[in-house]
Amino acid sequence: MTLTLALVIFISTTLLVRGYAGNIAGMASIIRPSPYYLITESDKSLSESRLGFEVYEFLESYSIDTPNVDVVVPQIYIQVTVEGETGERIDTHLRLLNFTEFELYQTHAYTYTFSQLESTELIMGQHLASSLSSGVGANLELESSEIYINETFSMVYANNLTVANIIKSGQEYDLEILGDINEWLPILGLDYYSFIEFKVLDTREVDKINEDITEEFSYIEITEEKQTQNFILYATEEVIRTLTLLQTLFFVLMLVSISYSIYTLVKESEEEIFILRSIGATKVHIVILFMMQAVLIGIISSILAIIIGYLSVTAIVAIVSSTIGLPFLALNFEISLAGMIFLFAIGLSLLSGIYPSLEAAKIKVIRKDTQ
Repeated sequence: MTLTLALVIFISTTLLVRGYAGNIAGMASIIRPSPYYLITESDKSLSESRLGFEVYEFLESYSIDTPNVDVVVPQIYIQVTVEGETGERIDTHLRLLNFTEFELYQTHAYTYTFSQLESTELIMGQHLASSLSSGVGANLELESSEIYINETFSMVYANNLTVANIIKSGQEYDLEILGDINEWLPILGLDYYSFIEFKVLDTREVDKINEDITEEFSYIEITEEKQTQNFILYATEEVIRTLTLLQTLFFVLMLVSISYSIYTLVKESEEEIFILRSIGATKVHIVILFMMQAVLIGIISSILAIIIGYLSVTAIVAIVSSTIGLPFLALNFEISLAGMIFLFAIGLSLLSGIYPSLEAAKIKVIRKDTQ
């Protein structure tokens, strides 16, 4: 029972790491190539990039002349420190954008039905809202060293901003504050966009589109945007790294568990070993006998563990998927994976059985002659 439980835990983590890693990587590859592209100033980060209004005006005209370019979304990306009602301060970003185009670009879910924002209203990502304990209607203070309007940004807007809605979908948006660029731009008086996103309907024409845009503006850089893919890959790498550590731990525990189980079996079988040695069994016979027992235990435990591990992992993924609202992802359980796990478990059983078997062979036959 101990060995089976150890194998179940080990095989379950192996299935999660090996089985789902391929599936999740496959999910990421499905969205390749991405239809979304990002225009920034060359060699600049999002908050450092500066694109003149003429870039956006050109892209608007270009999208009319080129039906393949569907949506153009200019945005301003400002590093800010936000303070919630609890007094906790978090460094994040204020993303200013056109919500009408933004929702056409990528639909997101909100706590309440989306409505046009005022200049004093912001939308907060759900993760950030949770960290600050600031729900809808909460007051916020923003501070930024990048923007000065006679006084610092925080002095102008302290206690005047409220959370109008919570965005519940997306990746990077969960950690940011969003505002309406049309409301904020006149107040801030900025003469640039940080970056511009656009969508391409037919990615086979991307090279031609990139060439047309970069010929017009030599200082810009166009990159393929893979937000979802990068998020999936990052999350997958983190989960796999954690599970691999657990897998290593369970490997050691299972090795000890198997050795202890067989060693216990040897101690409980001393009388049988004595009888076998008495009727002529050699040390080699004893070693082979207990090694065969180790293999038999490994086979039975491996079969049970693979079945139980598969069912338990599938059940866990189904529960988690239904809880967080993601589609259920079937386990990529191939025969080769099952064979690899099976052979590895048998090999581990053999390895763990060596020491106890050698100890069993050392049991001496002691005869007491009777008169």
